[in-house]
Amino acid sequence: MKNEPTPLEDLDEETLFIVSQTFKALADPTRVRILNLLFYGEYSVNEIADKLSLLQSTVSHQLRFLKNLRLVKFRREGTSLYYTHDDEHVMGILRQTIEHANHH
Repeated sequence: MKNEPTPLEDLDEETLFIVSQTFKALADPTRVRILNLLFYGEYSVNEIADKLSLLQSTVSHQLRFLKNLRLVKFRREGTSLYYTHDDEHVMGILRQTIEHANHH
């Protein structure tokens, strides 16, 4: 017998929560912009704010949300934090969705 996908009714509550929170993360235009930028490299909060014309507080808030979902990770250098994406699967979904949106 092949490995068939698990029917939705067999998903446990934790899996359902993580999946729904991931889609919630991707449903916000600001978070999509941040993740799209992080697809191309590592940036500090200030760099993200500058490149996307956002307030630093907005960027920090969104990065905290994304970090809690393990969609971004950071490293500390002195007093600065540098962020990058942390989930190739979600980034693949994001890239495919962007390509789909751009395919007229």
